[in-house]
Amino acid sequence: MENNFKDDAKENNQDEFTKVDFKSGGQNLKMLFISFIKSPINTFKNVAKAKDTNIFNSSIIILLIWAVIVFIHSLFSYKYSGTYLILNIIRDITIPILSVGFLALVIHFLNPNKDDKYSLTNAVTASILCKAPIILSSFISLLNIITSKSYVITTPITYFCTCISIIFTFFAIKYLYKDSDDSKSFKSFVVVQAIYYVIYLFLSFLNVTLM
Repeated sequence: MENNFKDDAKENNQDEFTKVDFKSGGQNLKMLFISFIKSPINTFKNVAKAKDTNIFNSSIIILLIWAVIVFIHSLFSYKYSGTYLILNIIRDITIPILSVGFLALVIHFLNPNKDDKYSLTNAVTASILCKAPIILSSFISLLNIITSKSYVITTPITYFCTCISIIFTFFAIKYLYKDSDDSKSFKSFVVVQAIYYVIYLFLSFLNVTLM
């Protein structure tokens, strides 16, 4: 099974994700993780070609892990307790979901191939994978709970991971939109990002910050 993911580094027209019969969700997630670490760009290619929900189901698990990380952050970030604490924790947990949801919807509705059966689920999967660097930085930022001095390390990591996330978004759009022309892909990327950040600014007025 691991050999299928070694082929990610090679140019081919086969979608190994749809060929592999995963025995469990955990195994599915493991293989997706290995593939993404080895070759994230080829993983986005596979996501764009996926004709089932195997990768989508695994990406939802990743989103849930992100929500747990945010929950831990929130639990130790607020000094008050009671209703205010609960409401703020609920708000914080919804931020990853909104962040992925809005990005996926913008990508999907601007996608010239949105009539494909799996275009929406693939857009959601790609959006979650685009946020993978931010999820990693959120996990590393748990060090801030232990000591405030860790901000010296975690802050630059957060900025770096955010940049990588934006780059991943370009490749996600490129392959989901099936654009072979990089200039056309870049224009689509700019439009998607512009709409996404308009939503970002609107929600910021409501004290909701997307990641």
